[in-house]
Parts: sequence; structure tokens; C-alpha cells
Amino acid sequence: MKTAIATRLPDPGAEPDALIREARKRQRRRYLTAALCVAVLAGTVGAIASAGLGSRLRPPSRDVGPTAPAVATFPRAVTPPNPMLAGSDTSVVMWPVGYPLFTPDSGPPARVYNLSTGRLAQHQIPRINGCDCNPYVISTNRWLVYVSGGGVAAIRPDLTGWQHVLGRTEFFAPSAQPGRIWLVHFHHYLGQPPVRVQSFPIAGGSKGPVITLPAHAVNLVQGTDAGLLLEFEHRLAHGDLFFGLELWNPGSAPVALPDSPAWGDGFAADARLIAYGTGCGWANARGTGYDACKMMRVLNVDTGRLLSFAAPQGTAGWLPFGFNRVSAISPGDEMIAAYAEVTPRLKSRFPAKAPKPGETQHASDRLYVLRLAMPAVRAIAVPEAAPVLARTAWSVLGSWLLYQGPGGRLWAYQLASGKTRASNMPCCQSEVMVTGLSH
Repeated sequence: MKTAIATRLPDPGAEPDALIREARKRQRRRYLTAALCVAVLAGTVGAIASAGLGSRLRPPSRDVGPTAPAVATFPRAVTPPNPMLAGSDTSVVMWPVGYPLFTPDSGPPARVYNLSTGRLAQHQIPRINGCDCNPYVISTNRWLVYVSGGGVAAIRPDLTGWQHVLGRTEFFAPSAQPGRIWLVHFHHYLGQPPVRVQSFPIAGGSKGPVITLPAHAVNLVQGTDAGLLLEFEHRLAHGDLFFGLELWNPGSAPVALPDSPAWGDGFAADARLIAYGTGCGWANARGTGYDACKMMRVLNVDTGRLLSFAAPQGTAGWLPFGFNRVSAISPGDEMIAAYAEVTPRLKSRFPAKAPKPGETQHASDRLYVLRLAMPAVRAIAVPEAAPVLARTAWSVLGSWLLYQGPGGRLWAYQLASGKTRASNMPCCQSEVMVTGLSH
């Protein structure tokens, strides 16, 4: 049986490298703590908090009052001289930016940039929660789905209109079925079994049955055409825990992904594709503690085809952003964007030990685009991409990659034509950067 199942913008004065460094650390963490909530808050004023890796995530907390509408608390809007991508039908949402910090009813505002008209506005995302949830916000083109104080909620991509609460939980996963998500319920805290999931309509329709995940599964990552992509826990012979990935359909045995990837080495996933790294190890010269991977694998769950992309020559490896943290795969599954790390002074591509505190080896990051239909073609370096790790996204129609260019501004690159477009929109070192329909 084949089951269709799912699974800041800081102000210019903030420290972008520190912000994105903390975002990278958080993608490795499975457990949400109060300290991580502080990290998100502190990121808006440029001070990054550090949190422990071993603490468990708090249970869904408070019950809240009536749903509040989106409020443009900063009703400034500017219209740049020219649209960036006329006809793209794309709006970009970047969050958080500026003040206020989190309140009982909301969080810092977000910027909404319409690529078709060039209009920039600033809005609150109503009741957005102060957590380090994964995912935090996703786009389904017609809706943004996010974690609010009242539970998982949806709102229009332009952040206007009313918040629509879907379920009283802080955890969800993308679905392979359009117009639906998976709500995830843990027993008291993240990773504690039994973990129960339910397919839920965003804008009307029937709920799916409640499904209990296998006992060794600790989270639902994504719905795919071939089953649920699960994070599972396995204790190794020497006592350490390994968090891996597998596909599972209710009523059948789970199937591990080829090459047994670790959950933390994920790049992206959607209904058909799962991209992850293998041969991953320490390669970062800045001492931030995340991996670089010798190989990126892209599994097509419909056909079973596995593509392999070696790290570009002259780099230390691909840098996995983590599942549900960035829009790496283009609409239509034709391309994938990924960073690789350049570390010219490393004696070994994958040294066994991390640099000592205070050591600097002048690493930088380089952004590439891969054509999935032509795996033999080398990765293409994105023109004018800033040499720092930052969010990326794709236009709704799928042909333009959005990324951080010179001056910390939003740029767009079209691989087919080789064209680039620049804007005056600050970007892209934010906790959230997603695209949606602009109308």
C-alpha cells in the first residue's frame, strides 16, 4: 500500500555571524529548553545565549485566550523603485526583526517583501511562540503554518487576516498531501513515547486517524509519498545514542535510508525527495561544532533512485542546515541549493579533533546549486553570494533562488539564464525565511 503521508531578520546592528552560528547549533538539538527560548529572544538584539544539548523539551504549556488578528504594529511600508521579480507571485517573510520582544500575546515583528511589486511591510505574526521548535514556520503557498502560543496555527503569507489555530500542540510536520499538515503529540515531552501523529487539514476537511509511531521513533520529520520519515533512537554498543532516519508505513516494518544517515545531517525533504549527508565529520574552523559532509545523497522515494553529489573541489564538505530549517529543494524538485565550507588552512579535510579555543582558520562558506536531473554536472557556484552561512529560499514558481548577496541584501539567481537580481531588502540571517504566494 502506497500511502500519501507526511510526514531574524536582525536589525543591521545585530551580529549576523553570531546569529547564524546559534541557528546552526540549534538545528543539532533535539530538545527544546527554556534557555533555547532565550536564545531566540536574545538573537534580536545581537546577544546569543548558549543552551545545553541534553535537556528535554518542555511540554506544551499554556492555554491562551481568544485568537488575535495580525496587527501591523510597525505600519511602515516602502516601495523600492523597481520590483525585484515581476510576475513571480512571491512574497518573502523574514522573522524576527526589531522590537518588541516576546509578550504574552505575540513576538517580534516580521518583514514581508513582495517580489512582484517591491513593496516592503512589517507585521506581527500573531501569538508566535518563543521556542526553538522544528519546524518553526513552513509555507504551503496559500498558508504559513507556525507555532503559536495557542498551538499550531495558520495565516496568510502576507501576514494579514486572522490566525487560524489548527491544534493544541507545539509540534507539527509537513505533509505530502497538499493542504494538510501532521500534528505531533508527545507523552509529556519531546521524544518520550508513545508519539502520536494525526493528519490535519489547514483550511477545511476531515481529520485523519491518530497513528502511534513505532516505539523506537522519537519524532516525525516529514511526510513523503512513500511513508512517514521518522527520526529514531538507537543505542550503540559503546553506550552512545545514534539518531537515524527511516521510512515507515503503518502496518509495515520501518526501512532505514541508504547509507544509514544521521538525523542531524539532513539537508531537506519534501513529498518525493530526501536529501542528507554522509561521510560527515568535524570540518568547521570557527569552532561552532557542526559537521561538513563529503557526500550529499538525494533519495527519490517514488522511484528509489539515489543521487550522490561529492563536495565541490576545494571545499571541506557540504554543510547540512537540518530538516525543516531551510527551503533547499526547489518547487518541482529540479534543483537543490546547499552551502559548502572552504577552509584553506586545514591540514586534513576532516580532522579528528576540533580546533582549540581561540584558534582561527579563516573558514568561509560558498553557496552552490545542483541540477537534480543532471547529477554528473558539477555544482554551480551562486554568483555574488556572501561567504557566510545564511538562509535561502526559492520563488513560488521555482526558478529563482533567493539568498544573501553583497551588503547583506536579498539577491536572486536564475540558473537557467545565469541572471542575477539585487534588491535593497536586508536579509538573510534570520530564524525564519520562507516564501509564499503574493496574492
